[in-house]
Amino acid sequence: MSKVTLTLPDRAEPAVLDCKLSGNQFSISMADTVYEGTLVLTGPGEGWLNYGGRILPFYMSQKQDNLHIWLDGKTYAITLVNPASRRAGGTGAATLSDGEIKAPMPGTVLKVPVKVGDSVEANQPLVIMESMKMEMTLSAPQAGVIQSVSCTEGHLVEMGAVLVRLEA
Repeated sequence: MSKVTLTLPDRAEPAVLDCKLSGNQFSISMADTVYEGTLVLTGPGEGWLNYGGRILPFYMSQKQDNLHIWLDGKTYAITLVNPASRRAGGTGAATLSDGEIKAPMPGTVLKVPVKVGDSVEANQPLVIMESMKMEMTLSAPQAGVIQSVSCTEGHLVEMGAVLVRLEA
């Protein structure tokens, strides 16, 4: 089992979950409650759960430590408690790897408010995209200069696609 600490909207204190996934069988323990069932992924960030005799479709998206899950007609916003990023003053910006800003999930580019040669500040929006009817803004993780833009408005992108290259 692995322990995960989450901040849930209906709780004042973070919740500690013990999670186990074996094949497609899951078990999640929180306090004295255990949830068990079957998990089937049908694509990136989507699938269905068989829980308590019901089959429930789900969709989820993650941006850094924030997870949004649509399950059984409701949307849940969950925050992963990550003490290291909290101490470092995490900003909620996109992750920079070799200067690449990548799509966190498949989706459609709605707006690209920057162009090659632009100087940007940390947390400045670089790309606004939509996925699973949720809009997300990918922001600069640090100040820099835009080296390339690989997407345009209306462009469909795959998860992991490089959208912008930023030089610090």
